[in-house]
Amino acid sequence: MELMHQPVIFVVEDNIIYQGLIAKELETLSSNIHFYTNGESCISELHKHPAVIVLDYNLDGEMNGLDTLQRVRDFDPNVYVILFSSQKGLNTKEVFLQYGSFDFLEKNSLSLRTLRQMVGCVTSPGNTSQNN
Repeated sequence: MELMHQPVIFVVEDNIIYQGLIAKELETLSSNIHFYTNGESCISELHKHPAVIVLDYNLDGEMNGLDTLQRVRDFDPNVYVILFSSQKGLNTKEVFLQYGSFDFLEKNSLSLRTLRQMVGCVTSPGNTSQNN
């Protein structure tokens, strides 16, 4: 596939090991994947119009995942955001969905394959919700 026809995917994850695992799972969907360790870097690159943002909660920098999600929504309310986090709490999923995350996926040993399936559904050629 040519790079210009591939969906732009942002992965905002501060853990380098998880970045590598996510890259391995998503490499068959696009070679146009951008990795960021903090929300500020992700926000500064939104002009690239990602089709999907995979977003962790705990990040390097001043912004956490919720702060980043809110800024993404201010820029583009339609970009597909998947919260991919080990953050636990009584209402974590509900809070992120309330603030505009389309999906919440808890990190565990089986969730990487599920993440690939979710991103694949959003970035498939027949999907009309792509922003590229």
